[in-house]
Amino acid sequence: MTIIDEQMWKQALIQAASEYYHQAIDSSKVIGEAIVFERNEIDGTLLPKSLSLEKLPDQVVGYTYTLGLDDDTFGFALVNLECTTLYVMGIIEGDQIVWHQEGGEPV
Repeated sequence: MTIIDEQMWKQALIQAASEYYHQAIDSSKVIGEAIVFERNEIDGTLLPKSLSLEKLPDQVVGYTYTLGLDDDTFGFALVNLECTTLYVMGIIEGDQIVWHQEGGEPV
């Protein structure tokens, strides 16, 4: 499957969060945005320890979404500018990644 737009990243994160939390996630409560980040602007909170900033290109698109759960729980995806390569997708509670999936190959 090729994920090429914001809506597909949103759906992928809703599916992952539903599986992680073992409950349905109401897509109408999932609100997000896309931001182009320079590599040096990426908060270390968005990277698992196994993925270093040096493995990312100079710019990435970061999608972040509130998941409609707790106020401090959100999903995110870091992808290339063409939105065809996933670097990491995850769920953060507070300031800690509780679930993530690394990519690196075209998805």
